Amino acid sequence: MNRQRRSVLHAVLDGLARLRDQVDKAEALKILQKAQSDVQKCADEEDEALDNRPESFQWSAANDAMTDNVSDLTDASGNLEVLIENCQSADKFSYQSVKSDVIKIVNTIKQTIHR
Repeated sequence: MNRQRRSVLHAVLDGLARLRDQVDKAEALKILQKAQSDVQKCADEEDEALDNRPESFQWSAANDAMTDNVSDLTDASGNLEVLIENCQSADKFSYQSVKSDVIKIVNTIKQTIHR
């Protein structure tokens, strides 16, 4: 994963950390939608970079790491979509109600950054 995508993912983590503050439903949705969009964009860019690698790298450890990154980021994006849908259907936003899901997403993104 390149420095630019790592930077974007660090910004996503910063945004998700803001959910711990007292935010209303509209702000929470805005944070989650931005995070989902950025994570999916990083997954797409990582997948494109993987597709453009020479065949001689096909069986390398770096290739395996990139494949894992794409998979993890796609999963995180999907989990964010579910979180967005749940937030939209809720009367109000409560961090406590989504805390475990957010922590799981954050850990997946951190694992991807440090891989």
